[in-house]
Parts: sequence; C-alpha cells; structure tokens
Amino acid sequence: MADSAFAQPTTAEKGSNIVLSPEAEAQYDRITRNLQEVTSGEIIRKVLSEGEVVRAYWGSATTGRPHIAYCVPLCKIADFLTAGVSVTVLLAGMSTILFVVKGYKANIHPPPKDLHAFLDASKSTLETVQHRVKYYSRLFKAVFTSLGVPVDKLKFVTGTSYQLKADYTLDVYKFHALTSTREAEHAGADVVKESESPLMSSLLYPGLQALDEQYLDVHFQFGGVDQRKIFMYAAHFLPKMGYAKRAHLMNAMVPGLSGGKMSSSDPKSKIDFLDSAADVKAKIKAALCPPGEIENNGVLAFLKAVLIPVQELKIEQAAGRGEPGPVGEGSFVKAGAPEGTVFSISRPDKFGGDIHVSSYKQLEKEYVAQNIHPGDLKTGVQDALITLLAPIRKEFEEDKEWQEIERLAYPGSSLAPTQPEEKKVKKKDVRSKPPTEEERAALRAAKEQEKAAKEQEKAAKEQGKLAKEQEQASRAQAKVAKDQEKAAKAAAKASNEGSQPPVPPPGAIKSAELVQNSVDAAKIEPVPVASGSGSQTCVTSTDLPKLKLIAKGKVRDIYAIPGEDDKLLFIATDRMSAFDVIMNNGIPSKGITLTTLSLFWFDKLKQIIPNHVLTPSPSSCFGSPAEAWNEFPRSLDEYRDQLEGRSMIVKKCEVVKIEAIVRGYITGSAWSEYKKSQTVHSIPMPAGLVESAKLPKPLFTPSTKADLGDHDENIHPDKVKDICGPELAAEIERVAVQLYTEAAQYALERGLILADTKFEFGLLQSPSSPNKPELILIDEVLTPDSSRYWAEADYVPGKPQASFDKQYLRDWLISEGLKAKEDVTLPEHVVSETRRKYEEARDRVMGLGEFGKHGRRGVTAGDEETGLQTDQVEDTIEVEARQKFEIHGRVGVKAGDEETGLQTDQVEDAIEEEARKL
Repeated sequence: MADSAFAQPTTAEKGSNIVLSPEAEAQYDRITRNLQEVTSGEIIRKVLSEGEVVRAYWGSATTGRPHIAYCVPLCKIADFLTAGVSVTVLLAGMSTILFVVKGYKANIHPPPKDLHAFLDASKSTLETVQHRVKYYSRLFKAVFTSLGVPVDKLKFVTGTSYQLKADYTLDVYKFHALTSTREAEHAGADVVKESESPLMSSLLYPGLQALDEQYLDVHFQFGGVDQRKIFMYAAHFLPKMGYAKRAHLMNAMVPGLSGGKMSSSDPKSKIDFLDSAADVKAKIKAALCPPGEIENNGVLAFLKAVLIPVQELKIEQAAGRGEPGPVGEGSFVKAGAPEGTVFSISRPDKFGGDIHVSSYKQLEKEYVAQNIHPGDLKTGVQDALITLLAPIRKEFEEDKEWQEIERLAYPGSSLAPTQPEEKKVKKKDVRSKPPTEEERAALRAAKEQEKAAKEQEKAAKEQGKLAKEQEQASRAQAKVAKDQEKAAKAAAKASNEGSQPPVPPPGAIKSAELVQNSVDAAKIEPVPVASGSGSQTCVTSTDLPKLKLIAKGKVRDIYAIPGEDDKLLFIATDRMSAFDVIMNNGIPSKGITLTTLSLFWFDKLKQIIPNHVLTPSPSSCFGSPAEAWNEFPRSLDEYRDQLEGRSMIVKKCEVVKIEAIVRGYITGSAWSEYKKSQTVHSIPMPAGLVESAKLPKPLFTPSTKADLGDHDENIHPDKVKDICGPELAAEIERVAVQLYTEAAQYALERGLILADTKFEFGLLQSPSSPNKPELILIDEVLTPDSSRYWAEADYVPGKPQASFDKQYLRDWLISEGLKAKEDVTLPEHVVSETRRKYEEARDRVMGLGEFGKHGRRGVTAGDEETGLQTDQVEDTIEVEARQKFEIHGRVGVKAGDEETGLQTDQVEDAIEEEARKL
C-alpha cells in the first residue's frame, strides 16, 4: 500500500492562516525547528493563538540500557520544554512483559510499549521492568537538568495507568473494526520486521499507539520519521471514531557510531550515559568515520543532531540572562575561540592547530573538503561528549537511591559502585561446662566425615582434570591427523592439477640435464602470478550490498559473512596512504600484490605462530587468482571482480590494540628520535650509530594501533604491559622478534635487507581453554606496506637507503611540500614507480620472474654462467659432486678404490670446484 493511503498535508507551516503574536510565533519556531517533518502544524498554532499550553507526548520502551542516541529525541524535547510545552513521556511499565511486538526494530525513537509487549517475558521480570521505568525517568530528568532545561512541565506515565481500563479496551475493538489487516500491516511496516505470516500483536500495535494520543489528551505526538506511517494511520482513523486529529513532529533518523543503528544489545555500538571518559574515548575511536563522507557517518551525524544544538541552547540561555556565550569548562567552545564559535576541536599545532566553527554547515563543508581529519573530528566529539555526560555521571555517583534503582533495573550490567560486603562475625561457642564423651565422639566423627568429603572432592577434581587433559590430547592428535590428511590432499591436487610438473629428487637429475633445462627455461615466457601485474584496474573502494561492512581501514575493507559469525572477509584494496592520509588515487593491483605476499609469509612462518587465514590456502600464492578463487564460497561469485586475488576469509578474533614493530636497522622515525635524544621509542641506544646502521640485535619498538582517521603513537615496550598485561606483552615481544629474525635471514638469502617491519596479532577463543585465548598472527605480514626492504647489493651505512616500499612515495610528498596534506592525486610516474617497487619486492621474496628462486637479478639461464632457477639445482650439483668425492668418514668408499676417497677436509674444496665446473 502506498503512503498516500493515510496522506495528510505536510506543513512547515509558515504559510498557515493562523496569525500569532511575536512571542507565540517564537514558541512555534522553537517547537518545530531542526525537524525532518511536521504534519498538521496548524493544530499547534491554533492552541498557541488561544493562549493555551501545548501538550505533547513521546514514548520509549524500557528494554535495554538507555544510551547516548537517546540524546537526539531528548534534545528536541528540551526545545519543547523551553517553549513551554507540557511533555508526557510514556514509558513501558508493568505490562512490558505482557505485550511486546516480536522483532520490533530497536532505534533511537522507540514507540511506547507498555501494553504493547507480551513477547518480551523471557528477557525481563515484572519487577525488573518496574525498576527500569524508574531508572529511565531519573536519567531523563538528570539530562534535562544538566542542560538547564525546566522540568516542571515534564511528567512520566506508564501505559497501565489507562490501557487496562474498560473504555480504552472498548476503543481498541472500535478502532480495529474500522481498519483492515492490510492497512494495519502497512502502518507498522517501518517498525516491525516483515513476515509472511505476521503475529496479530504486530497488527494491533499501530492502533494502540494511535489511541494513546487520545487517552493522553495531547495536541501532538513526537517521534522519529520511521514512525510516519503510524502517525498517518492515527490521523486517518481517530477522526472516524469522533476524536480530534493530532499534529505529528518527526526527527530525522541518525546513524550509529558503527554506521548502522546504535543498539542497546551491542555494547560496542553504543555509549552509555554512565560510561567513563576512558570508555567514551575507546568507543568514539572505534567509530566508523570515513574521510570526506557524510552518509552513514555516525560521528558527524551525532555532532549535527546533538552537540551543536546543545551548545546553541546554552548560548540562547546565556543570552536570555544577558550574558556572553559560554566558553571553556562545561562548554564545547574552547577559551580564546573567535566570537560566534559554536564548536571547537583540539588539534596539535603540527597539524594546523585548533579548529573553530560557527555553524554545522561550516564544519560539514570543511570535512567534505577533507580540511578536517577524521581523527581530529573524533577528538572534538569525544571531548564534547565527555563534557556533556560529566554532570549526569556526577549526579548518579552522588545519589545512592538512584544507584540502587540502577542496580535493580540492570542486575547483570550495573555500573553502580559495588557495596562493600558486611563482615560476618562468627559467634563463639561459649560453654558453661566441658563437653561430654558423647559430644566429643560426635565432633570427631563429624571432622572425619568432613575430611573424607574433602578428599573425595579432591580426587574427583583430579579425575576431571585428567579426563580433560586426555580429551585435549585426543583432539590435538585428531587435528594433527586431519592436517596431515589435508596436506596430503593438497599435495596430490598440486601434483595432478597444478601448472608445475612433479620435480624428481635431486639425485635423479644429472648436471648436463640441469644446464639444458635452465637454457630452455630462459626461452619460455614467465606465467603471470597472482599479482595481476598486467592489469591496470584499480580497486580503491568496495561495494558488497549483501554483506555488512564491519570496518574500513587505510587499505583493507572488512565485511561480515552471512551465516558465518566466526569468520570475516578481508579485502586488500589498491588505496595508498602515507603520513596517515589516504591518496585520491590508488596503485593498480597493489591489493593483489599485498595479499599474495602475505599468504606466502603466513605459510612460511606458520611453524612459529598460527595465523588467521582460512581461505585461500596460503600455498595458493604461487598459483593464479582464478585457481585460488575456486576455494571461496560460490555465494561471493557476484563480487568476484572486486575480490579475486585480493581477499581472504579469516578467523574472527579479538584484535590486540598494539602494532608490534621490530627494527633490525636504525632508519626513519627511529633515526630522527635517535638524533635528538639517543633513544628509540624512549629506549636508550649506544652512541655512535649512523643512519641505516645495523642494530646490535633486533629491537621491539611497539606503537598503539590507530583506527581509520587516527594517528599511531610510538610507545615504550613497558607500556604494552599496561595495555595487554605483562604475560601477553612478553609473548607478543618474543614472537615478534622471532618472526622478524627468521624473515630477515630468509630475505637476506634473496638479496634483501629487512630493515624493519610491523606485525599485528589477535586473540582467538578456544573451547578447550576459554580463559586463555590463543595468540595468532593477523592482518598482513611482511609486505611493502608494513615493512622496509633494502637491496643488499646497494646497502651503504651512513645515509638513507632506496627501499621497496612506500618510502619512495613519502620522499616525493616531502619534496613537493605535500606531507600529511589531504586531497593529493599522485602523478602517473609516481604510481608506476611505486607499483614497480612493490612488485619487485614480491618477486625477490618469492623468487618469481627474473629474480629466480633466490631473488637475485643479473644471472639468468642461458648465460655463460648458468643461473640456477630452483633450490633443487644446487642440491643436485652437490649430490653429483659428492658421488665423485667421498666425504671423510663415509662408509662404502675407501682410499685405494677406483673412486679415490679424500681423507681430509679438502673434500669440501673439491666439491665446490666441481660445482663451479657444472
């Protein structure tokens, strides 16, 4: 059914024929400002023209804990109260456990549910619901009081104060005798989940809300624009019952901090009114805030709908008292801000200093132009929010009665201070005479029984522990067997279906064959690898409508996989960032290069630490993207052009908020710090180091892990203990250094110096050890984005080194005066050179193309000095040489035989000489 079924004139209603006095017109303007829609506004104007008090109502369900998204309707209600409107807040009370619409979508404008709620009984008891009604009323009053809004015309009611009376019940029958199931279903379409066979309660619900207008005796109802169909339903049918039509005022819907709705059921997606300053900072920091984007930007939307209106309200209140607008403490405007400022953002001087705006429109314009960094916007919002919530939390902490109400309303998630337990005083057994022999015997028997019971309990625990260990051992054995079976299948598949033929053992290959094979190999065009090096496509953003976007980083987009709550889809885009700023254009196929190299290193380092990769198998890095795509679920085929070669399905885990940086050489920011203080990450270093010098040993230099739009912060290793705890911090450092050491050695064998790198870790819950999650390696590993590679042949200490990473891009930005600047478009030569460096790093590490198996250029098959293309070539040469020259002590060949056995270490020289001949 179209909305026109209940269509009413929409008014903003300056064009109304009802003329108001200047004072009444100002009241009407305040009542109707900052709304998305007003219908039948002439009803309010008529009441004002007659000098009466306007009456309004807003409903809220007392289900989950109220969170800051409630500030959106509460800010508008503050307007009503300051305009002299009598506001009734209808709270779900005694009957919540009787009649709730199943599947009702939680939002920041929940409609009244009291008698509207019978299906919620499994969540809350009657007594709990009553305490929640009290908690909501106390909290809402505290919010208005903190804003300086009068509450003398604010009252709270519960539905059961009138919804169980005979006249209301009779009107329920009358109302639904007038409407059809189709009309009722249409009215609730935006607030009730669709169903092929909807419950009767969902059909009755819109009519009950319509009747509330009559029984609360109001002139208008207020809510979110998602309730428009219910409002029009009421305006259409109440007059048919002989009741007056009401006006309806609607707020715009505001996205939550994660881009969707802010839900009470998800603690990470909402901020509680009583959250600490640290909690507020953490949740704002994790909020989705794409640079330059307004749509679904919850941080920007909250600032528009709540923070700036609150500051404007405070400025109006000050003007009414004949005072200047508030600045400094308790205000969202910093001291010293220009006159007319409504919002200030603290920003370090090195990034341009503090930001001051005189309106939301100015702020939005600056943000779209990317003159305001997302990290700075988050800083401003978190500071303002902490200021807004501080008086509410202070009142709660000082009010014992309110704390007790909160404790009873939310027993499983109370934020009230815990009460110290009263010490129980054990009463002494005072006897007037010594115990008899019978009493002594009974005491001894009781003690023996108690001792026997403890021993039995101890034995049972030991048996349980042993059984648990046996079960864990069985699982481990089963896993090993499964992994072996999987590896065997993969090997068989690679042998039967792969592009490379089975390689015979080294001893079966003769040197002459190797030389000829190498010459032949040089004549064959190399097979394209998963890098897609020939492609010019550039994926800088992804659009997967059927999947939920969980996070958007500087390079990676992360999506939830429908029906797979324990998995995530990682996509490496071609976005390019430097100095915490994302460039306008990307590097073609960069995401494929990063994914290919990460899969290689995940497989290479799996013996040190497990990783989060599920699909594709890490060994697929040597195949084509098309082959790897066969391992992905077919449900993703419609997005293949965005995913192939650049995506991984990974285990969902808790991300450790640390970037584990390990340095083997002093360069970059470490060198800059060393020159100033002879420290690196505040760690004292030996004197006399030169730029790019090799450090005495690998150095663990962590930083905080910044979200999109924020800045990383270098920290001393000891601070990791404060963030993660001493045990986990020690494990992260140990594993990170071990990973770097093995990777650096491998890279050096291929002509590369791994100067430094960054690892990221996650914690994976294990059913067998729920209290001790497993540390795993996540994200990307040893790519040019996360690592600094140098060519060993060109390495000269004492100066900067040319590197196979984004340092080339950083140098270009600095030389052009564009360091940390927004809105930078890279020229073609910078794009091409950056891409070349990334792909050369991949080829060197993986032994692809012209770099052969050993990552060294310049010696290729077919030259006078034959280039060895695989490690088996070296092994085969050594085997054939050793067949001619027997090593000292080997059984079977002795001095005097036909093949002379060398009895000294000269045999090694002979082997080497023979190898050179081959």
